[in-house]
Amino acid sequence: MSGNSIGKLFTVTSFGESHGVAIGCIVDGCPPGMEL
Repeated sequence: MSGNSIGKLFTVTSFGESHGVAIGCIVDGCPPGMEL
């Protein structure tokens, strides 16, 4: 399953199905303990 990625400092990758029951995202590059 491929996703869409955007960002340079933090990278947000979204995934899921357009007509499915669930979607999700991954936020990469955040330092430990940072509140989102």
